[in-house]
Amino acid sequence: MNKNSLLALGIGFIAGVGLTWSYFNAASSHPESVKSQPSYEKQQKLHTEQQSNEVLSNADSAVPEQVASIEPAEVSPATNSETQMLSELPLEEQVTQLKLQLAEQKAALKSVLKKMRSPSDFEQILRDKFENQTRDEEWAYRTEMALQDFLLTADLSIIPDVVSAKCKKTVCEFELAAPTDNDTFGNAQWRELNDKLMEQEFWQQFKSTTSTSSDSELKMLLSTEL
Repeated sequence: MNKNSLLALGIGFIAGVGLTWSYFNAASSHPESVKSQPSYEKQQKLHTEQQSNEVLSNADSAVPEQVASIEPAEVSPATNSETQMLSELPLEEQVTQLKLQLAEQKAALKSVLKKMRSPSDFEQILRDKFENQTRDEEWAYRTEMALQDFLLTADLSIIPDVVSAKCKKTVCEFELAAPTDNDTFGNAQWRELNDKLMEQEFWQQFKSTTSTSSDSELKMLLSTEL
């Protein structure tokens, strides 16, 4: 409520009290006049209420502007205070806080990457087909051993480990991993492996393939059907 509203409310209150006091003073001196003026008190009360409502209305309309002007002043000091508090901490504590923030950012990034690596529609089709197929023992065993033999005889700079080699009727799932005792294994070795696999006769029977890889592992789903 602004100063003008307070002043108007005060003036209205004083005027109302003064008029009421005058009325009762006159009534006590001339009792017969009370009956002849039955509506005066009501008119004065109504006038006072109108003034009070007008002042309150003005005050209500002024509140949003005051709140709007206060909110920025309340928000910005809090942000500046947090920054100042961090800068005032000992160096070791600052390092700890920054490490925590870095860990949170890494966790968020890992979550995004996980979503990006979620199975595509095509990969899910091959996955469902693999899960629903029965095993053709002769073909499956021959294909699994062909991969094992290739890794033993191929002229690879670094030979990856076979984590899993499973075949069913027309679909195979292969999972390879970088050797645990070799830190130099990476994407270059996976590309070398892929290029040489493409030259193998047993590999050329696959018509549909999908794969996911990182520096440490390679997962593949392959089908002899389109």
